[in-house]
Amino acid sequence: MKKCALFVWIAIILLTVPSTLPAQADAEVPDVIRVGVTVSVSGKFSTEVGPFQRLCRAWVDEINRQGGIYLKKYGRKLPLKLITYDDRSEAATARRYYERLVTVDGANLLFGPYSSPLTFTASAASEQHQVPFIAICANSPKVYNRGFKWIVCVIDAAPRYTYRYWEMVQAQGKARSVGFVVEDTLHPVGVYKGSRQLAENAGLKVLAGEVLPPDTGDFTPVILKLKKLNPDIVYVSSNIPFAVAFMKQAKELNLSPREFHCIHHSGVFQQPLGAAADYVVGQSYWEPGMKYSDPDRFLSLLRKAKIDLDDYPWSPAYMMAFEIAEAALIQAGTIEPKALMKTLKNLRITTLGGPVWFAENGVGTINTYPSQIQKGKYQIIWPPEVATAKHIYPTPAWNQR
Repeated sequence: MKKCALFVWIAIILLTVPSTLPAQADAEVPDVIRVGVTVSVSGKFSTEVGPFQRLCRAWVDEINRQGGIYLKKYGRKLPLKLITYDDRSEAATARRYYERLVTVDGANLLFGPYSSPLTFTASAASEQHQVPFIAICANSPKVYNRGFKWIVCVIDAAPRYTYRYWEMVQAQGKARSVGFVVEDTLHPVGVYKGSRQLAENAGLKVLAGEVLPPDTGDFTPVILKLKKLNPDIVYVSSNIPFAVAFMKQAKELNLSPREFHCIHHSGVFQQPLGAAADYVVGQSYWEPGMKYSDPDRFLSLLRKAKIDLDDYPWSPAYMMAFEIAEAALIQAGTIEPKALMKTLKNLRITTLGGPVWFAENGVGTINTYPSQIQKGKYQIIWPPEVATAKHIYPTPAWNQR
């Protein structure tokens, strides 16, 4: 009788175990992958990246229409949940919202804001709370020289931002001198320091290196100095509002070098300058005709987000961030922070802009291509294997002096 009662008791236990174990297992499976980001919908950077909230949503919608991203640990696809805020182009606001994304919204993965100053503060929140952070348009060395372990960046370091341009200048052997005009903020100064050395390595003489406050309103003294020095290239390392203000005054005062180079020269650069923007050289991450990854997918997302590539030439960098996030999540097979961060650091994939991997400090490998505005259209002019048009140098305006 005792043995019989024991068998009955064991049977009861065995029958009840299956009803409880799956509930525990299900409780451990997350419902979604939470992705957090701030976008400068307002403030000084809004003209450069304001619509990118729509691009992020278009990407998330595309992924979710496919059922989400498959994570091996959970044996299923998980949809993405996008959490966005407007950082108002302010570093302090960005830091506050990234703190919220981590501590209140429970983000599993963070995309960085636009610009190095905002990323510098925002990434401190991810480092403190140990949440993987993919920086996008932020490559000042100051961001990556702090020993942070929870950050990777899509793009290469600022000092190398225009290295292909200087390769072209050296290969063509036409320019002999350069004058720099620099906005005194993190990214432009980092680009300037590297470009100055690259220009000298290419055999050019540096005739001027004017570092000016971001709110400079009168460029007359600098422009008159450049007219006197007469460099072949006037190189403007700045964000777009600064570059537009400088270029307007340069044209008014008839500064006419053989070439203007403005590192940022998007549609919002062209619109206020009109014909004066023609033949200006700058930098682009991608133009139609380049064959890396899946261009059709990117162009489809742009259409859905109602974003014009020429107006917002930084959108390819965001697409590359999406590709990096997808690959890392799939390869990690989990949203567990340490495993996901380790996968990111070891990742090697080919994105829309080319191959990507990360240095120990998190800096990526994607770099820009020199592009020239020709009759209102952007054309990649170097290297020859990806160029969509030939470099026009010197500009027609110089020939007509």
